Amino acid sequence: MRQPTDGWLERDGVRLHYVEWRPEGAASVEPPILLLHGLSSNARYWDRVALHITNRRLIALDQRGHGLTGRPPQAPTLPEGFAVGELVKDAVFVITELGLGRPVVAGHSWGASVALELAGTQPGAVSGLVFIDGPVRSASSLFTWEEAQRIMQPPLPRFATFEEATAESRKDFDSAYADDLEAFVRARIMPSGGALILTLTAPVRLELLRGLFESQTDLLWPSVGVPATALLALRSFARISRSTDEGVVRLREVAPRVEVKWFDTPHDIPLYAPAEVAAEIERIAGLAAAIDPSEAAAR
Repeated sequence: MRQPTDGWLERDGVRLHYVEWRPEGAASVEPPILLLHGLSSNARYWDRVALHITNRRLIALDQRGHGLTGRPPQAPTLPEGFAVGELVKDAVFVITELGLGRPVVAGHSWGASVALELAGTQPGAVSGLVFIDGPVRSASSLFTWEEAQRIMQPPLPRFATFEEATAESRKDFDSAYADDLEAFVRARIMPSGGALILTLTAPVRLELLRGLFESQTDLLWPSVGVPATALLALRSFARISRSTDEGVVRLREVAPRVEVKWFDTPHDIPLYAPAEVAAEIERIAGLAAAIDPSEAAAR
């Protein structure tokens, strides 16, 4: 079983951490894959998916405020350092510095929104998009900002021990939890005042949520000119499900080339169905490889 290696880059004083899975064997199939995790997550979230993609170079980035990226004293400034534009610039920087060419970008949840922002605003940066259970519609169409803060900004936990942190993840992921997620759990916490807290602090989370709320998702979809698919979870809260259903109807109107596939899982599709998610990433990568770059740019 191949294991990921750690890597570091620095952009404008912020230290970016990523993990990389190199392909097995001598040859690597193009394009490589850039993986973007969701809120309160980290690069090791993608371990299970990586087990099923062995012939490509995979890069999973710890996004700002998560994992090992941007910890003091090299933390971004609040609030401007956590703007959506900075997240997109980080992704473009990683693509350029690591020589990824035009990778397929796959993002989950909040990371799906960042991936869509990247594909929609930087058309030459990526060759495909896999959007995994992010908000298909602009969040402002679902909540007011006051409601969004109440719903999406709960009090963040403090843990006395690593075992308590593990129990929290076990509760979050339910039947999808297994011991192979230990590296993920370790990467999402850090010591603070004799306890363990999430690396994503409340002030940073609030700024990232503000960016998600203000993102013009409905306007980004028509700008995606590369092979793209939206993988959506059937098991969600009623209000989220209604918004997703309405968003899919709208998506089919404004971006009919974007495929939609439903998974009979909760929100964390990559943990519940990693082989199927990997197959979708491979499928989009195959479509991307078959398209001439000049043709993709003209779409």
